Amino acid sequence: MGYPRRGKARRSRSLADLPVAVVRLTGSFLAKIGTTFVTLGAKKFTIMLIPHTHRPGVSVQLNAIMLSLLVVLLSGLVFAFFYLTTVYSGSARAARERAEGLDETERQLNSVVTEIEDAMRLARAFDSTLQDTLAGLDMAPPGRGREISSALGGDLGADMTVDEVNPNEPVELQTVRRLVAMVDSAVEPIDSLAGVLRAQKDLLADLPNFWPIKGGRGRVTMEFGPNVHPITDQWYIHKGFNIADALGVPVVSAANGKVSEIGFDPTYGLYVWVRHRYGFRTRYAHLQSISVSEGQQVIQGERLGALGNTGLATGPRLYFQIWLGTDVVDPAGRGFCALTGTSRGRSRPPER
Repeated sequence: MGYPRRGKARRSRSLADLPVAVVRLTGSFLAKIGTTFVTLGAKKFTIMLIPHTHRPGVSVQLNAIMLSLLVVLLSGLVFAFFYLTTVYSGSARAARERAEGLDETERQLNSVVTEIEDAMRLARAFDSTLQDTLAGLDMAPPGRGREISSALGGDLGADMTVDEVNPNEPVELQTVRRLVAMVDSAVEPIDSLAGVLRAQKDLLADLPNFWPIKGGRGRVTMEFGPNVHPITDQWYIHKGFNIADALGVPVVSAANGKVSEIGFDPTYGLYVWVRHRYGFRTRYAHLQSISVSEGQQVIQGERLGALGNTGLATGPRLYFQIWLGTDVVDPAGRGFCALTGTSRGRSRPPER
């Protein structure tokens, strides 16, 4: 019964002696380190520098510890040198790349400025032409041309006032905004001008001023006015145009209108009457065939029939007349000379 008590006592003494053992081991380790340093410190190394002259050499005596520190210091300097060299090279390369990027950006900016200047010149020319056109049509807004010319005159940015200049924005950007504003202000007059042109186009389409043979073909063999009759050889007043061409060539309407009459006459052969706006009527005679019917609406340039030689005709031809109310009108006086190049003495209009 007494053996277990002795085992517990031994374990208690072992736990009590543990800190003392740790202290002893630590002291022994530190003592060995100190002995090592003392041994290294006792060892001496001599470094000699011998010049290639008659001068005496220089010797430096170092112990192992100092030599180790010197080696560490030199290694650190070498490492720092290579590190700084690498960092400097990378920074220099980045600086060069950034400088090249800035040069490229500057070239692009110069190109943009050149394009802006060209756009400004075109804008000035456009506005001048627009103002002249609107003035000719009595549509120019008062003072607008002078304002735009003042705003767009001179070099880039010269038109900027002190209040308008934003120091945080490039002058070119502000000039572009001015240009955009000018173009935007020109939209309304252009729309008005387009409306006038459309109205004029509609008006011209309603007036008999289109060459009555498709493609501008044909030659005028007899004009309006006093002429010698080709059959009776008597002087008489010819009240239209005789336009000769090949049989079957399409005959077209000289203006928008409505087919008012289709028929046959011993003198005029097959004929078509078309009634137009503003009191105009046109007649197309000596036709070979007719392609429309009475009451049909036709547009300018639409086919009415084919050129022929029916009736009292000496060959394939179209007899073309223009009437205004109860009076016959000279087709040349209605703009055929200006539109087709036909004039007295010319036998054929240009192609259309």
